[in-house]
Amino acid sequence: MRFRYSILPAEPDAAFPNRRSIKRPLLPVLLEKDGKAIVGPAMIDSGADYCVFPASIGTALGIAMPNPNGYVFSRTGDPPHIAYFDTINVTIWNGDSAQQPFRFELYAGFCDSLDHVGFGVLGQEGLFSRFQVQLYYQQNYFDIF
Repeated sequence: MRFRYSILPAEPDAAFPNRRSIKRPLLPVLLEKDGKAIVGPAMIDSGADYCVFPASIGTALGIAMPNPNGYVFSRTGDPPHIAYFDTINVTIWNGDSAQQPFRFELYAGFCDSLDHVGFGVLGQEGLFSRFQVQLYYQQNYFDIF
């Protein structure tokens, strides 16, 4: 299944004074649990060990936080964060009626430090462990199959 990179606005800074935008491998995901559903973007991240979404999405799905499935992690140079994991159902689809959506159960984390980011992260365990992912940055698309 093919997706286009998203072009997001980006502020210039000292390191990148000419930057006005940045490309990200974002795709829409439908997340469901116990009859509740929410659609939002998620970014493919080969450097992420797990799939993690903003806590606000977990709250909308009725996931208890805190829960016994807490996991402490840190990103490079950041203080530790805690994600609370639970099993949800995920659908990935590019909107092409000729394509069948990918539907699968996912053990995902929900973390309040991602609320300001506005999208989830699809990492090694959960996305890359299930699907082959190919990024074509210069051609401005990526494939999942």
